Amino acid sequence: MIAGCLLTISTRPYALRTIILPTNIPIHRKYSFPMPSILILPLDDRPPNVEFPALLVQAAGFEPILPPKDWLGTPWRAGDVDRLTGWLTENAPRADALVLALDTLGYGGLVNSRRSTDPADVVLRRLETIRAIKRNHPKLTVLGYSILMRVTRGNDAEEEKAYWGTYGARMFRISYLEDRLAMLSGDPAADEAELARLRAEVPADVLTDYLEGRVRNHAVNRAMIEWTAEGVFDYLIIPQDDTMEYGWNIAEARQLRRLARQLGVADRVSVYPGTDETDMLLIARYVAGQAGFRPRVWTRYSSVRAGSVITAYEDRPMEELIKAHLAPLGGIIEDDPAAADVRIYVNSPAEVQGNGFDQIAAEIGESGAAHFPAELQAAWDAYRRSDGLRNSLREMHSVQRNVDEFARSLALAVSEGHTCAVVDAAYVNGGDIELGEALRRHVDLAQLAGFGGWNTAGNTLGTVLAHSVIRHLQRVHGATPEAIAAHVRFLFVRFVDDFLYQGIVRSHVAIEDLPKRGIPPKMTNLGDAAEAIEDIVNQRLIPAAAELAAQHFSGYSVSAGDTRFTIDVLKINRIFLPWQRLFEIGIEMEEFTICD
Repeated sequence: MIAGCLLTISTRPYALRTIILPTNIPIHRKYSFPMPSILILPLDDRPPNVEFPALLVQAAGFEPILPPKDWLGTPWRAGDVDRLTGWLTENAPRADALVLALDTLGYGGLVNSRRSTDPADVVLRRLETIRAIKRNHPKLTVLGYSILMRVTRGNDAEEEKAYWGTYGARMFRISYLEDRLAMLSGDPAADEAELARLRAEVPADVLTDYLEGRVRNHAVNRAMIEWTAEGVFDYLIIPQDDTMEYGWNIAEARQLRRLARQLGVADRVSVYPGTDETDMLLIARYVAGQAGFRPRVWTRYSSVRAGSVITAYEDRPMEELIKAHLAPLGGIIEDDPAAADVRIYVNSPAEVQGNGFDQIAAEIGESGAAHFPAELQAAWDAYRRSDGLRNSLREMHSVQRNVDEFARSLALAVSEGHTCAVVDAAYVNGGDIELGEALRRHVDLAQLAGFGGWNTAGNTLGTVLAHSVIRHLQRVHGATPEAIAAHVRFLFVRFVDDFLYQGIVRSHVAIEDLPKRGIPPKMTNLGDAAEAIEDIVNQRLIPAAAELAAQHFSGYSVSAGDTRFTIDVLKINRIFLPWQRLFEIGIEMEEFTICD
């Protein structure tokens, strides 16, 4: 323990209550013991659904209560609903608020909500546990979210029923065309002709099975809105998973919004694009509510067009997406930056959202073929001709977005003491490398209230809004060393994951390391190669993360109220692939210190 340190906090995954305190230094908390707590029932066992929300709860000065990780769902097994039900019933009374992924209790998790054949009455019977808890503890705040099931765009059955690997792309197109026709849009004659052809290509029993699952999930979502009207949920979010302008899911969203209005709960039910960020927004809603805080947010874009661009997995322009994600927080967009609590710097596309993977792939260019054995050359050539890469190149070289000026503006606001955070959504599934480099040149990264550049724009936006609201409350009201440590860790990990890994390292691994093992570049299941690829990810990413920590975090100080805390050492112990694929990583960190 170095002189002057208030705390050493364990940052190993899921050791969320391990805090080592020196006995000779008093710790002054905002709250008296026992520490207030938020119970989280995660959507599945991935870090965004377990570790992210737990860190934000800690950053808010609360204790996270989580079930054992191996009870949660994965692509290979449904969550243990019986055990989770018992755990929820036992632990709910000792929590101050519940943040519940309803698909976990109803189906066993996100993936199984798409695969399950259980009828609606069985799912609702499982969810009755929540109604009983609220009935027995009426003052307990219950915040829930129930996923509006996606319509996956390609022939990919990794997280769907097996037939999606053959018919997925065609079923997606059927969904799109049917809803476009229902909304009296498009070319009716051409759309009807295409629909007839596609329906003839998809077996009737396959289409029937899929649509029956959608009807079941929609019935459950309707019931959850009705339960909100009855007072079971204090707030309910129905996030639209991987959405776009038209589709069966979009038709369901219109019906659900109408139902919420009819039942008079439109102010307590939100339906908008997103999924994996939802628990974080609900946590921030509760924390802000306890502080009597409704965030006023000012937005600054990297392009004059960026606020009006619709990103790849959303159904509305970025500015409208921000408004939707502010609804659970009771927040508003503020026109005057001087009147705002939080300044959100948004790097969204100037023209069309690219893919984070493509940035390095485009840089490698034709020379990338040298990494591929003969049997994989065709896959590389097809990728080089794809529309996706073409869109990414267009955005990478657009002159309608200026990230350097954007970073300089952010640096000035940070230096003036404003609460600032960065939403990096120019590319889906990975941070903007050019922006990341500009931020490192110009901005004191440790002073940011949040950063995100992962998965969809909705995922990134919700994560950053939740984090920045909690960080703003730290700055205004003060915070314990534990809370500051959780904030710092989350901020650092977001840069390591979203910028270094998803933007850079992952592409190098996919292009340069997978082909050596006869695997084409992909993010999906790596099978027997997963362990070896995990080692390579560690070899590539940990040194880059160490450099980031040394240059931008270690030795820097952050404030909370009238107190400043100094970050000592941030060190990653291990990177792991939780679902045996490159799409996401888990990060284990060694203990680090926060000193006064």
